[in-house]
Amino acid sequence: MKVLLVIDMLNGFCRKGYPLSLPDPTDRIEKYIASRIEQTFSERGKVIFLCDNHLPTDPEINNPYPPHCMRGTKEAEIIDTLKPYSEKAIILPKHTLSIFLNTGLDKLLKKFKPEEVEVTGVCTDIVDLFAVYELRIRGYDVFITDEGVLPLDSGRQSKELEFFKLRLGATT
Repeated sequence: MKVLLVIDMLNGFCRKGYPLSLPDPTDRIEKYIASRIEQTFSERGKVIFLCDNHLPTDPEINNPYPPHCMRGTKEAEIIDTLKPYSEKAIILPKHTLSIFLNTGLDKLLKKFKPEEVEVTGVCTDIVDLFAVYELRIRGYDVFITDEGVLPLDSGRQSKELEFFKLRLGATT
């Protein structure tokens, strides 16, 4: 079984006008992620959305990041293009840069025993970086591609993907 992780594809990162809106449009990765979700479902794999859902007391709020994707706000909602897929997926809220800390992901992956975990979403140079690392140290085979991720700093994409491959052992 394969598991597809969809990380932080939220209004607060993917749409303009929010404190941590990405400088580059996400249209390209939205199409890729939608196609990967459809394929994963057709192959009976699992799709897991990991979504910032912050409280004012969360460790990253105000240091180093401004309040963003606060619980109950439009900013913290999955973007409209992917929202229909979330109805058949697993949605895990997260309160830090970690996809594992207090999310329940570890328990799910142990239950599913995936042969591969694909990481998609934003941001390549922040949460995706930690995700690949956390998955690899737990022994998971990880796939990540330029088509499925986008960085906060657009100049870092190729360097991050190279790092994932050469230093973390991910397949790119």
